[in-house]
Amino acid sequence: MRDGASAVALMGGILLAAVTPSAGASTDALTDGQLVSRAAAVFAVKQVPADPVLGIHHGIRVIVDIRCGDICPAYTVRIIHYDMPAGAECTKMGADIATVMVPRSIAVGQENFCVPHVLYGRKMYVDRPYQK
Repeated sequence: MRDGASAVALMGGILLAAVTPSAGASTDALTDGQLVSRAAAVFAVKQVPADPVLGIHHGIRVIVDIRCGDICPAYTVRIIHYDMPAGAECTKMGADIATVMVPRSIAVGQENFCVPHVLYGRKMYVDRPYQK
């Protein structure tokens, strides 16, 4: 039935639009709850967000970092983190330093990221969408 297929396609598009952070999100000041919601929306779909910046949290941009090795998208890793180095300034502002295994060519290596505490505590900062 064509009308049924059209309705399913339309509903799928509405769902994707509902869970994907909106255009202009990169300038939004986010509360902890809003940041958790946006992180969940990113992880709910396999698509790369149109804007890698989720918004501003505690005065610092929060970004979605997409890493892929030699076999993409099979080993893609998405990391949500503050747009700042993982060091003393990170922990001084109350964030956490997360060590994540990221693909590098045919290998993997550890990399540190400065992660918002609200995401770190919920383990909502790293996702491997194609390994589920």
